[in-house]
Amino acid sequence: MNSSRIKAFKFETTSWQTSQEEILTIRHRVFMIEQHFSESILRDKLDPDSFHIIVLSPNNTVIASGRLSQQGRIGRIAVLLPYRGAGIGSKILSDLVQIGKTNKLQDISLSAELDNRHFYDSKKFAANGPVYMKQGVPHQILTRKLA
Repeated sequence: MNSSRIKAFKFETTSWQTSQEEILTIRHRVFMIEQHFSESILRDKLDPDSFHIIVLSPNNTVIASGRLSQQGRIGRIAVLLPYRGAGIGSKILSDLVQIGKTNKLQDISLSAELDNRHFYDSKKFAANGPVYMKQGVPHQILTRKLA
């Protein structure tokens, strides 16, 4: 992660009630427009009670988001295309792991696209189940012990 470059961005822990509009905008652009997933990816029953992170650019525009459910499920990490490669997704993941530790979760999990598995391996996540298809893309559940 390029720490000098990432310092230009502001990472905020927020709630669905406070930042729903901004989170939905990011998800729509990344998941629906870029990745052609169905609209069901935009929101679900976990959103209202999850811990959310949004990332603001130097001009205070929301450019990324991610969440951790109360049950320890990380998901919906999305970074707008022009900002990828700066370590923003990695920092969101690290911040969500820290939120899990702070809230005394025993372990956390996520559903990873198989193409991105190496990224999560480097973050101490391990495969926990078979490969399955999700919206036409191969995925696998990965877990990480926190306690």
